[in-house]
Amino acid sequence: MLVGSLAAGVATLAADWIAVSALAGLAAAAALYGPVFLRETSAALGADATQGSFDPGGWVLTLVSLITGGILVGWAGATLGGAIRPSLVAAWAVVRQGGRGPRGRLEIRRPIAVVLVVCLLAVTMPALGAMLNFAPDSLMRHGGAPLPALVQGNNDTPPGLSLLPTAPGDAPGPSPTPSLSPSPSPSPDATPVARPWLAWRPTGAGTVLVDNLPAPWVGGVSTTDDVSVYLPPGYDRSPGRRYPVLYEAPTPYYFWDGATDAKTVLDALIDSGAIPASIVVFIDSGSSPYPDTECVDSFDGREWLDRYVAETVVPWVDRHFRTIAQPAARAIFGMSQGGYCAAILALHHADVFGAEISFSGYYQAGIGSVNSLLPFGGDAALLAADSPMVVAGRLPVAQRAGLYFVLVADPSQSFYGPQAATFARTLATDGYPQLTLAAAVPHGWTQVRQEFPAALEAVATRQAAVGVFG
Repeated sequence: MLVGSLAAGVATLAADWIAVSALAGLAAAAALYGPVFLRETSAALGADATQGSFDPGGWVLTLVSLITGGILVGWAGATLGGAIRPSLVAAWAVVRQGGRGPRGRLEIRRPIAVVLVVCLLAVTMPALGAMLNFAPDSLMRHGGAPLPALVQGNNDTPPGLSLLPTAPGDAPGPSPTPSLSPSPSPSPDATPVARPWLAWRPTGAGTVLVDNLPAPWVGGVSTTDDVSVYLPPGYDRSPGRRYPVLYEAPTPYYFWDGATDAKTVLDALIDSGAIPASIVVFIDSGSSPYPDTECVDSFDGREWLDRYVAETVVPWVDRHFRTIAQPAARAIFGMSQGGYCAAILALHHADVFGAEISFSGYYQAGIGSVNSLLPFGGDAALLAADSPMVVAGRLPVAQRAGLYFVLVADPSQSFYGPQAATFARTLATDGYPQLTLAAAVPHGWTQVRQEFPAALEAVATRQAAVGVFG
């Protein structure tokens, strides 16, 4: 819509034909959204009974609505362009005359005003986009101090956190309304948890590298996949040092950094000693053929995100960077669909990952949205094989103690709160170590920004406890 409006406005400035410019705006919007519409149409035509049958009337209404919306935003952009065109023409005339004439000095204000307005728009429009795309206060914070130590002692839990039982015999019974309960305040006489990484704590700023790997899909927008790698402060200055690795999927790094200022937060957490210097890998799947990849190997073989993460990306990172190449030193995290991804990838590959963090995730395959059903093709066996609620009970008992789960959700929010509470009870019954964090805000980037430091520190504390740092 924004592109269509801008295209119409520019066309009107070039030639004062509002009707033609409005159509130019529609064409620009169609050029961008057309491939998405065609892809969605193809998916709807190929849907089976479990995904809902194709509705011709709804398809026509969708098309007409998109065209109407495109014409409206094009007309709005063209109208605005027509309104400011006389001022721009007058300003250009003053520039051509060089400010000469009886009112030259007075008229020179026109081009100056135009330049100032253009500069204002150039600064504020991207900022407005960030506020709409991420969170209203996304520009009000930069980094932020890390939270206090997450776990000060063995029996110590900060406010808002709930340590659920891990032994099957201690699991609570079924409840009609699952909830995440707030926990007691920290004990003042608790013994601090050892932080061996303080002995080699670096300072400064990390760096982010972006590489392209062959895409784990066929028929997507791109044949390559962006993998962004955050290298911690001091990485280049310590050639003998190896690092734990955090993985994220399927949201690109620029989303995380734009929404949470991830790089600055990571730098601050490492610099303060709250977490060890770590490598962080962001895996993007935005160019894949399915709108929601669910990080699975799709029923039709078009995508293989599950195998890609565990069998391609992790070995690639271990080959190219100085990692602690053991499951206990690897964790995977994500938000929303990524929260589901983190849980199922950790369970499918307990020999690769030792911990996971889910921010407002869901734990039943295909339950997130209509699009989240598509990679499973209505296959009941595949839905069960990719549901963390089910897979947790299938993992060999000997492997369960090696997986650590951090579940983040607002307990008062519908869907995400009950999903987290029910999965937490499932993990407790099945004997998995875990920590649940009752967020103060619902699903969204604001929640991630607030809880990101605490969740990372929980994983670091776990890694220290199992001997990752020697």
